[in-house]
Amino acid sequence: MLSFIQFFTFQRQLILFFACLALTLGLWPTVGFAWAWMPLLVVIVLLVKHFLIGTVNAAAMKMQIGDTEGAEKVLAYTFKPEWLQFGYHGMYYFIRSGLALQKGETKKCEKLANKAMKLDLPDDIRGMLYLQLINVQGMYAQKMTTETQRRPYVMKMKEYLETAKKLNINNPQVKENIKEIDLMLKGQHQMQRQAMKGGRGGMKGQMQGYMKRGGKRR
Repeated sequence: MLSFIQFFTFQRQLILFFACLALTLGLWPTVGFAWAWMPLLVVIVLLVKHFLIGTVNAAAMKMQIGDTEGAEKVLAYTFKPEWLQFGYHGMYYFIRSGLALQKGETKKCEKLANKAMKLDLPDDIRGMLYLQLINVQGMYAQKMTTETQRRPYVMKMKEYLETAKKLNINNPQVKENIKEIDLMLKGQHQMQRQAMKGGRGGMKGQMQGYMKRGGKRR
């Protein structure tokens, strides 16, 4: 099934759609509906699929291979995300929030992640959304210069973390990331101990180190 999805790319679907549309328009006036119904059916199926599922699968595949620019371009072809069904509505905003985070657009990421949270999504995806929101708060905290200024962002991170820990998460990488953030917020992460040994104390240095590491894991 996965190999079929990888083969049946968005670009190939577009080619198939326009080829079948041209075939329908060519056959119907000349030989009638008896020969035109099959390509017409393909056109209808692809149209319905696009409005119910959009380009979310294609964008997710590009994200998996690290092609964020390609994922953003493909996702732009989903013109009506509010029409998406079967959980794809939430996945659309989840992918967009991840793209915004990678570009450092924290406000946009936060807005899109919160939008996705209101929609039907499995706990594994919700866990990743909370990780995004925790990273956003960490990036806000990095910009602060005093512990007092950082405190509300750290408290928000802890709030998101506690909610994420209550989810029924099966993805081992998401579980590991939640565990690492838990250790970090408790001051028990190995990276923090190494930073203290090297004379790099403070929340700002710790979060920068974690964000760099987290970027590689994606």
